[in-house]
Amino acid sequence: MLDQIAAPMSRVDIPATLTLRVTATAETTLVTARGEIDLAVVGRLRTRLAEETGLAPRALVLDLSGVTFCSARGVTELLVAASEAHVSGVPFAIVGAQRAVVRPITILDLAQTLPIHRSVADALAWLAVLPRLQS
Repeated sequence: MLDQIAAPMSRVDIPATLTLRVTATAETTLVTARGEIDLAVVGRLRTRLAEETGLAPRALVLDLSGVTFCSARGVTELLVAASEAHVSGVPFAIVGAQRAVVRPITILDLAQTLPIHRSVADALAWLAVLPRLQS
């Protein structure tokens, strides 16, 4: 499934876009985002993550490796997604070690609340250990 979201034109007439791709297996649902996460697209991101959480996958991974900008509102949506997943009992992990994602989370002192993994493999390994950590 592929969603293309176009944001309003910026001052220099460069369209900001966010592409979301969902890949589901028996073990994990992976939502891959590419582009910019800003006010123009956070609603669509929230809707997609809520829909996937509602399907109760064994684990939900949000891959932000292709994100080039993440606004404070985008970080808020990550917090909402993590909270909704937790309340629904869906293990949730975020991937994205690039500056656009890590910097706002670090500046806002949210690294413990929103742990960021370097790769999908790292996130899956963390999710496999998570049930033992919660016991």
